[in-house]
Amino acid sequence: MLKKFRTRLATLSFALAAILVCPLPASSHVKWFVREDSEHPVAISLFSLSEPAVQIWVLIILACITVALLLDRYLPRPPERMSAFFWQRRQQVLHLFQVMVGLALLLTAFKGAVLAPHLAEPGRIGLLLRFVEGGIGLLFIANTGVRLGACLMVGLFLASTALFGWVSSLEYFNFLGIALFLLLASLSASGPAHRLKPYALPVLRIHTGIALGVLAWTEKLIDPNLAVRFLEKTQINFMKALGIDLFSDRIFVLCAGCTELIFAIIFALGLITKVNTLAVAGFLVSSNLYFFLVGKTDEAFLELTGHLPLVAIAILLVLYGGGKRLCLTNLIFRRSRAGVAGGNPRDESPDFP
Repeated sequence: MLKKFRTRLATLSFALAAILVCPLPASSHVKWFVREDSEHPVAISLFSLSEPAVQIWVLIILACITVALLLDRYLPRPPERMSAFFWQRRQQVLHLFQVMVGLALLLTAFKGAVLAPHLAEPGRIGLLLRFVEGGIGLLFIANTGVRLGACLMVGLFLASTALFGWVSSLEYFNFLGIALFLLLASLSASGPAHRLKPYALPVLRIHTGIALGVLAWTEKLIDPNLAVRFLEKTQINFMKALGIDLFSDRIFVLCAGCTELIFAIIFALGLITKVNTLAVAGFLVSSNLYFFLVGKTDEAFLELTGHLPLVAIAILLVLYGGGKRLCLTNLIFRRSRAGVAGGNPRDESPDFP
């Protein structure tokens, strides 16, 4: 009975995955490539709940969350040998994570921006923030003074909030999550705050989910005009190129935004973190490969630099899961530590690190 249920669940999962694959290449950060103050010759109408396409996507979002909840409960654990292999090398993986984040910070500072390629401030304050940003990157890469670098990163995030506004900060909330993760992960297991240590991965996961969700809203769902200009500039809408008139640029933006929102919600709820992260990684890689394949190397390297922190986060979440704390499954079902059938065989490793 359970085997038949899992087969049907897998079939439904693949069907939903096929729907989500359509807007794969449109996962780029639109504001990196299109100026917000640029005007479109013809204004694109905003999305409304009265539209059939929007209503369909609301149902798809609810269906995906339901399937994710069921998968989180019934998916078997990964092989113990594989989990043990990566667990024994968690310090090396953590250093790789720091190097990737540090390199992204260094390259962004070198290009005259703070945290993201489009957040540029030419004044003295911007110069100071870029100097701090580069210093944080060096600390992370050298694997020295990581706690200091994480504290400085919190300060850098707060300063960027004051400089660029809270909306832009929420779009890159994952940077605050990275800083908090490094601070929590560095806590001593025997120290007075050791009880906070298991929250390192959940904090990183939730902050990443919030960042993805806010980006989906601000760049695509609230107002599709900016994203449509991006599609016209890059010609990423391959469905339209194939002659499928149903997928206009506006509908393509809706699909991309709702897909990103699904990933964001699943991250925040702590469901099937490893599977969800692999899907997001596929989005990131596909959009980057597209720019390389069409010969737009400048855009490709820009996106590669901007996505490095997300790729670093993806490596951690794929290898170690999203942590055992702050998960919807734990609130609904009772945990079964033995992972027996009918229990809650989560795909998580022991609390990192």
